[in-house]
Amino acid sequence: MSIIEARNIERSFDDLTVLSGLDLDVAKGEFLAIVGRSGVGKSTLLAVLGTHDLDHGGSLRIADTATGELSSSELAALRRKYLGFVFQDFHLLPSLTAMENVILPAVFSGGTLEEARAQAEKVLDKLSVRTNETPTSLLSRGERQRVAVARGLVNNPSVLLADEPSASLDEESEKILFDLLDDLRRQQNFALIAVVHSTAVLHRADRILELKDGILHEVV
Repeated sequence: MSIIEARNIERSFDDLTVLSGLDLDVAKGEFLAIVGRSGVGKSTLLAVLGTHDLDHGGSLRIADTATGELSSSELAALRRKYLGFVFQDFHLLPSLTAMENVILPAVFSGGTLEEARAQAEKVLDKLSVRTNETPTSLLSRGERQRVAVARGLVNNPSVLLADEPSASLDEESEKILFDLLDDLRRQQNFALIAVVHSTAVLHRADRILELKDGILHEVV
């Protein structure tokens, strides 16, 4: 059974059609790389798959649950249970430490602060992040990116959606980041759906799909 099943997804902005009858199945544990020219709709696709963009046609199932039938609170619970997110611009809170940024999703999921801290410490340790530093003043861009990844993984998601997770990283930092993601993906068996811009990353993917003319084309 696929962890994500998307059928005939349509998404338009005024007169601009971005997604046009798009189908996608994602198996748990696989690394799916999404490529395509700038502005083609890759971030929109991630927003739809992550249930942040609900203004689309077609159907989406996550863990065999039809998202179109859920209330806003049920959708939020589904996200917390199954989905993790890594945003291109990180979305870290600058006044909080790395640990505090990572704890937030675990706390919002209803766990105790002690449970959230224990899980955050485990993920941050795997990613080699300094837990008590703040994002703006004391962490490098590569470390901030790893904090963002840790936050996405703190709830042990079934799917990690990442929008250009290595954007603006140098080649060595990008390699370190994807080495860590590969190791964690194998250990935790989550699916990684990543928009990627670097050709150096593509050999790691189980499948490469190009978004073009509103649908996904498999790249051989």
